[in-house]
Amino acid sequence: MKNLLIILALALPFWVNAQNQEDVSLAYSYYNSREYEKAVYLFENLFNQTHAKNYFNYYIKCLESLGELDKAEKAVKKQMTANKNDLAYKIILGSVYKSQGKMDKASEQFDGVISALPRDRNSIIALSNSFLQADEPDYAEKTLLQGAEVAHIDFSMELFSVYASSRNYKKMSETSLDVVSADASRLATVENMLQYYLNNDTNDELYSILRSSLMQRIQKTPSTALSEMLIWVYVQKKNFKMAVNQAKALDRRTNGQGRHLVSLGQQSVDAGDFATASDAYKYVIELGEKSPYYLYAKLGVLNTMYQQVVAGSITDSEQLAYLENEYRSVFAKQGINASTVQHVINYARLETYYLNHADTAKAIINKALQQPLNYAIKADLNLQLADIYLFSGDEWEALMIYAKVETDNKQNEKGDEAKLRKAKVAYYTGSFKWALSQLDVLKAATSKLVANDAMELAIIINDNLAVANEFMPADTAANPDRELQIFARGDMYMFQNRWSDALGCYDTIVTQFKSSPLVDESLYRQAQIRERQKDFAEAASLYQKVADDYAYDNLADKAAFRLAELSSTYLADPETAKTYYLKILTDYPGSIYAVQAREKFRKIDGK
Repeated sequence: MKNLLIILALALPFWVNAQNQEDVSLAYSYYNSREYEKAVYLFENLFNQTHAKNYFNYYIKCLESLGELDKAEKAVKKQMTANKNDLAYKIILGSVYKSQGKMDKASEQFDGVISALPRDRNSIIALSNSFLQADEPDYAEKTLLQGAEVAHIDFSMELFSVYASSRNYKKMSETSLDVVSADASRLATVENMLQYYLNNDTNDELYSILRSSLMQRIQKTPSTALSEMLIWVYVQKKNFKMAVNQAKALDRRTNGQGRHLVSLGQQSVDAGDFATASDAYKYVIELGEKSPYYLYAKLGVLNTMYQQVVAGSITDSEQLAYLENEYRSVFAKQGINASTVQHVINYARLETYYLNHADTAKAIINKALQQPLNYAIKADLNLQLADIYLFSGDEWEALMIYAKVETDNKQNEKGDEAKLRKAKVAYYTGSFKWALSQLDVLKAATSKLVANDAMELAIIINDNLAVANEFMPADTAANPDRELQIFARGDMYMFQNRWSDALGCYDTIVTQFKSSPLVDESLYRQAQIRERQKDFAEAASLYQKVADDYAYDNLADKAAFRLAELSSTYLADPETAKTYYLKILTDYPGSIYAVQAREKFRKIDGK
């Protein structure tokens, strides 16, 4: 019995703590669901057990919500008597008076807090937060301003939070600029604080106020830190053109030699704003070779043009030849090394996929492999070399290179990339079960991109492997995987830029296997090819078929987005664009395209 009592005594604190946690969760749950009769009892008990002011605060809120204002007033006054130096209870009492409609008494309590502020930083911040809890942002502000005066403490960041909570964007902006103007080293901190609010600034109210305040200050007193902040603000809203214009002005004023422009050029390329990227790089190049960023800008121009080739906006043979010669000129002058090797890979892709010069591409890749480069770059070069062999129809040589990269990089992401490409070769050539065995391993790959690609391909194979149905032509019965083989062959032709052959494979799926789950996939791929061939009307028609007829499938939101993009950009059909951007927002709110769709819908709709 004695041992049992000892065990119970030791276990009791843990049981009580667990019980308290359960009561805490339940109390907040009742409060949030407005079941105040249940919540008030729990918060009262929790406060009596712990004397935590937060529980008392919620206890009073429950009483106020239940209309028991006299009881609330008595409870607060009791605590004030027991805690005469705790100003937070004056704020709670003032809140109760406000609920009773006794505004003069409420103001008396609130003003009493301001006039009796301690000189302790943490106490001042706590009182400001108590005012915020009482829905008194003006008094929260007064607390910090008066505290700064009596204690000689800077509360700028806390004021920022007060203004943010009340959506007072004007004061929020001015406070931010005051901080940066006083201490440029705090620029990054201020930007980090602003970023959340700018990202959630759906109607651009904060953006407009902040931009206007920045421009006024810069015009009045030019400041490098504020100019950099204005550039950053433009970038947050993807207004790269204005960011570049501002960066040019800053660069001329500070003799920055193009530092900001190079960075903005790359960000513009990443966002698909190729015209602005070219403008940024051109500025740096015109500064001359003495600029430390000259080479970066030259390579940036090449990358911008190459990305336009990939995007399909550069297809003219003369422009392709010009880009080819520019690459060769840079390599001849700068050599092949760590700073130019990524451009070697892009050049090899240009020669292979767009100029049909696979042998030229192989030669420069092999030349680059002779250089002293790190394992990751060498792996990228070898992966590209294998891709070139696969493009040229030499699957065996491609597999050999992929296998070597995988073996040499078992402990890093490059090995996973090689394994994925090996699985794709197996898929292209009809070895579906072996491909699946590799893809199943890759679903847990460190690289999210590799894992997602493996998952998507595995789904296609699993959903269509050995699927026979009553609509299948009679000559297919002996080969139930025939439709998947045709589709996979189409994917290989697509990789090899053999557009007509690929279209033929996908068309076979659409016309001969009408009940196949591969039909929408085939239609989508046909649309991609037509878009690449600049037959935007046909591409839009195919995307629309996928979005409308296969709205339940996983490609529907993607097809709707592409249709809206083509309608807006190439087909001068804003109404269709609006319809399908809206379709994404209403039918697929969790889509990865939802944010872009919302922005573009508002832009077209003029809101």
